[in-house]
This record gives sequence, structure tokens and C-alpha cells, in this order.
Amino acid sequence: MSRGLTRREMIIESAIALGTLAVAPAFPGCTMVAPSWKRQIGPSYDAIVIGTGFGGAVAACRLAQAGLSVAVLERGRRYDINPFPRNWSNPFDGWLWSSDRGLFDVKLCQEMTVVQAAGLGGGSLIYANVHMRAPAAVFDHGWPRGYNRAALDPYYDLVAYMLDIKPAAKFNLPTKSRLMKAAARSLGRSGQFCSPNIAVDFGAQGVEHPNKFGVTQRGCTSCGECCIGCNYHAKNTLDLNYLAIARSRGADIATSCEVFKIEPIATGYKVGFKDHLNNGQEAEISGRYCFVGAGAINSTELLLRCRDLHGTLSKLSPRLGDDFSGNGDFLAFAFNTREPFNPSEGPTITTGIVYDRTDDGFKNWFIFEEGGYPREIGAVLQLLNPHFGLFRTLEIVAKDAFMNVCYALQATVRAPDQATANTAIFLMMGRDLANGEIRLHPKTSALSIKWNVPSNMALYEAERRLTTDIATAMGGNAAMNPLWHLFRIPVTVHSLGGCVMADGREAGVTDANGEVYEYPGLFVIDGSILPNATGVNPAHTIAAVAERNTEVAIRRFTGNQKWRAPEAAFAKPIIEPLDSVTIPSGGTLPPSAQ
Repeated sequence: MSRGLTRREMIIESAIALGTLAVAPAFPGCTMVAPSWKRQIGPSYDAIVIGTGFGGAVAACRLAQAGLSVAVLERGRRYDINPFPRNWSNPFDGWLWSSDRGLFDVKLCQEMTVVQAAGLGGGSLIYANVHMRAPAAVFDHGWPRGYNRAALDPYYDLVAYMLDIKPAAKFNLPTKSRLMKAAARSLGRSGQFCSPNIAVDFGAQGVEHPNKFGVTQRGCTSCGECCIGCNYHAKNTLDLNYLAIARSRGADIATSCEVFKIEPIATGYKVGFKDHLNNGQEAEISGRYCFVGAGAINSTELLLRCRDLHGTLSKLSPRLGDDFSGNGDFLAFAFNTREPFNPSEGPTITTGIVYDRTDDGFKNWFIFEEGGYPREIGAVLQLLNPHFGLFRTLEIVAKDAFMNVCYALQATVRAPDQATANTAIFLMMGRDLANGEIRLHPKTSALSIKWNVPSNMALYEAERRLTTDIATAMGGNAAMNPLWHLFRIPVTVHSLGGCVMADGREAGVTDANGEVYEYPGLFVIDGSILPNATGVNPAHTIAAVAERNTEVAIRRFTGNQKWRAPEAAFAKPIIEPLDSVTIPSGGTLPPSAQ
């Protein structure tokens, strides 16, 4: 499904990855090692799972535990300990999917830019480890019957056990956590401040040990590299739990295999894929059941191509591609803070501030979280500092200029100055209107995303104004993501929707259990089925819904109506810090910034 990009586009992609996820520079001599973790794939299975993110990994694990033969197809590579890209001198060395199938897949759509991961473990490889349950109000509109927070809580608890989540507050919290708490207090927002649960190994720093599933990990070293792939395996990524269990239970997991077609056959479904380890040679396998978990964008694109180009799934709902959401994502910075923010200390996200009020008739709900990035990237972000000129990184459209910036920073990236230490990065997620559309261009068949910025502007404007307030409280200068500042193009790292669940085919693509209307045995199991924005980091909800829906499917497949995930017996209720947030009558305070 990927298209060839010009070198110019690749350079722009690398810049977006740098600006949105704080991609770090290299350690000298480091090259990316990518074991395939590949077994011989047979011709047929009980179930085929496409993708290994928070939906696909759950499905693969549970189906294998239930005794089904399972094949898992992942387009990306496997990343073992210390193989993630770190080559600062070459932005094409392992960073971009468009350049030799690297870690970051950046989609430059006209009205929305999407950043996602490619690799065994999907988005867990580059997310900020936050596991936050969707507030009860999220389920009030758009979700199928039977969905509510109480019904999902047991599955949230199961995911929490599997990923060993713990309150960030139990960690040796970094400086930035204290400054965020102080800013919330100075703005009268202490009641809306919280520290989320995170999926990080809290063991001895850098010391190897087996996790509860027997997989080797190391304790967090507070290096700030969560969002570029943890080379210590201190993140509890999906390859270290769900996928490891699936493999131990006999699932055949093939990396570097990119699915391009699904076709119904008499015995189930035939899946065509390109084997990137074999020069892109096309192959196919069949399965009685098929679970699509390639992520909101890729799953939707795959089904669109099957319906509109290949004609293999011609009965798919006309709602396919509708109700896309960027989850209200908004990226911003504060430069020249009064005290050092030290963004390179600790896990990426450790705090949040909830905003909940009606602004000019629009109900705004979002969470404001601090971010972090590796120490070595600090000098690059100073190119956005208002004290040094607005967005001089526009020069990157010329390769030579971009490389000159890289070389010029080589001498400084290892010893960030005060400006780097006094820089904060923020990420907001909110309840946008989920009114986007994923389409294939009628002439080129290229992926396109239609996003109505004006209808969502009240949310973005509230996020911008609160950023300014918090930057001011820290004695700093606010700066927005350059793509937003210059072009009003949002960047999302939390794509949702496109194949949404609904109680009827006229309203959605799948039923309440993720089974595709008109195609029995074909399921969608990732964030594309969520009917609206969660407004918080969505990984926890995607995984909980996947646990629920896979359980329903297995009970039907096996005829055992009491089947449960084996680990459900060990899962205990987990406290959700967001539940302790207090919202004043009439809503939280409005921002002071104009």
C-alpha cells in the first residue's frame, strides 16, 4: 500500500518525525539490526492476524491461547535490544518507512499529517507508555449498545496486568513533573492535575531481568527516548508480552510481510501479501477467520482498496472511511522557561491537566500532558525558539541545507545549553468531532484524509490558549507545532475511526464485536473501530476493546461460552488517576490567553 516518495518528501517526513516525536541523533557507529523473527508460514490457518499493534497483538495472543492455529503478518521489522535507529548524520538510516522500511511512517495528507509506527509491536514501539481509561462520558454517544465504562473496566484491568502498568507517581519523578504541578497550582487547576498510569519497567536501572512472562527486559534509565524506540526494552511494548505469549503458544509470526489484499473464499479468507525480505515477492495464505489490526489508517486503506480497486470486498459498508478522528492531537512548546524543565529526564509523559468546559457553545474536553525527548535532539528544537527566529527549519526542503544543519549541530548535541534545558514540550488530546474522511483519490488511488479544521477550531483554539497560559506560568514563551502555525494542518499520532463499530451496516462498518457486516469471520480489531475520539491516550481503550471482542469471537469459535483469557484470573482492579480529577460546577477555568 506504500507509494514511492521523492527525496524531497522523504526529507520533509524526517523533519516531521523530528518535530512531532523528538527523533534523536545517533550514537557513532550504530547501525540498525532487524532480526526477522520469522518462521516458515504455512498455506492455511484457523486465523490470520494482520498487524501487531494494540489490537492485533491482543488477538494473536488470545487466539493462540484458545488453541487455534494462528498466522501473524507484520509489515515492519522486529527490534531487539539496542537496534532502534540512532543515526543523526543520516535521516534516511532506519528512521522512515518510506526509506527502506524504517520505524516511522509519516503520511503527508493534505489536510492532516499522520505519524505512526512500523514494526513488531506497532504503535507500542514509539508511544509514550500512557494507559488512561476513557472517561464514562465518551461512551454516551456513538458507541454500540452494551458499551460503557463499567462494561470495559474488567478488560482494562486485564490489559493493565498484561502490560504491568503502574502509576507514574511511583516513579522517581523528574523535574518537569514538579514544574507541571506548580504551573497547574498557579493557574488554579490543581483539582484537574493527575499523574497517569504508564507501562514502564520500574526495575533497577539498566539491569536485565525476566518479566512475568519470562522475556528479558531492563529497568528504565530515564533517558527520555520512549518515543523513538527504547533500546533498553524498559518500555513494556507488545513484543515483550502479548506477542511473546502468542509465539510461545505456536503462532507463526512473520515480519516484513505487508498485506495488500483480502479475498473471501469457500473456506474463509485468502490474504495476499508482499514479502519484503524476499524482494517484495507476492504470496498468499488462507484462514477460516481474518483479524485486521493494521491501525486506523492502514486498516481503512486496506479495506478501501479491497472494495474499490480489487473488488474482493464489494459489499463493505458505504460508511467505510467515515468518522475519522485525530483524537484532538495538538503539539506545542514552551521555550526559555524560568527554571530548567529538563525534558530529557524520565519517561516521556508523567503528568496531565484536564480541561472541561463549554467555550462559545462548543463542549471542549481535552487533557494537557507534558512530553519529553532525548537529550541529543534539544539543539534541533531550538530552531523553533522565538528568540532565535521563527521556524528556520523550513530550510530542510533542500537536502543540502538540512544536512548542513545536522553537521552544524554535531558539536553541540552532546552538551545541550541552558536554552535546551529550559524548553518544554506538550501534547494535548481531546474530543474532536470525529468528522474526518479517509478516501482513495479518484484518479491516483493515493490515500487522502479530509479534515474539517473550522468545525474543530474551538478545540484547537482552547488547546492553544491553555498552552500559552502554562508557558507563561513557567516564565516561558509558547510556540505551536510549525505545521499548525504556518498552515493550520494538524498532526496526529493517535488516528482513530474509519471502520467504526455500529448497531447496523448503515451506520458503521462492523458490528459491536468488530465483525465486518456482510463478511462473517472477517474482523477489524484496532483503533479504526472506535466510533469517536477518546480524548485521552487511546492505546488502553483500543487494547481493552480488542480483549472484549476477541473473547466474544473465541467463545463463538470454540463453543465454550465460559472461555476467558488465562491471565484474567490474576488481573486486579486498577485505580484510574483520571477518576480523581474534580471538575467545578460550570466547568474548569477558561484560559487567560486571548
